[in-house]
Amino acid sequence: MAIQAGERVRDPRVAEGAKPREGLVLTVERNPACLLRTVVVRWDDGEVEELAETEFGPLGDG
Repeated sequence: MAIQAGERVRDPRVAEGAKPREGLVLTVERNPACLLRTVVVRWDDGEVEELAETEFGPLGDG
């Protein structure tokens, strides 16, 4: 299933053995040129970051 605004996610780029970082999805934006979605996350440490949806694994429908 596709990631939606308001969901909590874990940072997919965590190094092995490190504590995973979690955050809240603020928005999900779609690039009209290629339909790739960008996920904007506010991590629990306060950092706001944009990640390609593909960072989180296989694409869902949506």
